[in-house]
Amino acid sequence: MSTKRVHYIDNLRWICVSLLVIYHAAMAYNTWGELNYIHFGAVKPLAAIVVLISPWFMPLMFLLAGISASYSLKKRGYGKFILERFTRLGIPLVIGLIINAPVLSYIADISRHKFQGNFIQHYVVYFSRFTDLTGYDGGFTFGHLWFLLVLIVVSLVSCIAIRFIPADNKTAVKITGIVLAIGAVASFDFKTFGKPLITYLCCYLLGYFIFSNQDFIKKLSSLKWEFIAVFVTAALTNALLYVFVGTVVILSNVCNYTSFICGVIALMIIGREYLDFEGMKTAGFPKLSYSFYIVHFPVVVLSQYFLNLTRMNTVLNFFLTVVISYPVTYLLCKLFSKIKSYYF
Repeated sequence: MSTKRVHYIDNLRWICVSLLVIYHAAMAYNTWGELNYIHFGAVKPLAAIVVLISPWFMPLMFLLAGISASYSLKKRGYGKFILERFTRLGIPLVIGLIINAPVLSYIADISRHKFQGNFIQHYVVYFSRFTDLTGYDGGFTFGHLWFLLVLIVVSLVSCIAIRFIPADNKTAVKITGIVLAIGAVASFDFKTFGKPLITYLCCYLLGYFIFSNQDFIKKLSSLKWEFIAVFVTAALTNALLYVFVGTVVILSNVCNYTSFICGVIALMIIGREYLDFEGMKTAGFPKLSYSFYIVHFPVVVLSQYFLNLTRMNTVLNFFLTVVISYPVTYLLCKLFSKIKSYYF
């Protein structure tokens, strides 16, 4: 397996991560009763954005992580790979739990439960109130940082499977791929702590064993337009049924599953064919993917909160939040990267 960097993996990752600004801004208008850290009431067209993205986003992120792991393990070996996981993901996770997640919890407490103290005073609440870990009640939360924690665990667990399944044994890899694909789909609705963790583990290992093989993706490309057509149709139908109709549950579930399966494949094909270039490297986008992920959500929620104080229309709040959050998050990430490179 070549260790040469595959640029479309980086580009797909940062493009996906950048969508989270729109996704999390739209969550404040969901129609299915999720509390969120700030909520302005149901707005169906905005809620549909969440439904369009949800089925395929995280499975794709774990698949991309698994592909990256295949190159990283080849280059570093198990020991250095595990150390890199803890330093690259573990340290930001701890820092985020001290700085970023408390912002989400604080905004939830003052906007939903009328907490009267300031942000510093709320730290006592944050580190003493352990309930459902969502933070919607002002208590401790992993917030969006759950992804970093799960990715660390998945990376470590996957090392065991990777260690005992020879990557050069084509028959073993094919059987493993089939088992993983079935497992990913079968466990898609089986959730632990609100997340389909088994699906994420299977997607990570599929990335490592199957999708890291560029010849495999090349073969899938022969059905590019079929996958794209099915993906777009399923995603749009799912959003229409789930948000606007709400009664055709079985068909909506079928579309949800189809959007997940075909979406991941279609986007991998699109990435390989159209995003395999270094063009955005100069702006630092690929390197900022994880920091953008960590920083964006507090920026989005703070923007929504302060814009709401002006009593503006909630839909205008959404658009201004998106317009403000992208440059602010990017500039904060660039600042943090400068500080990191200067001190470390």
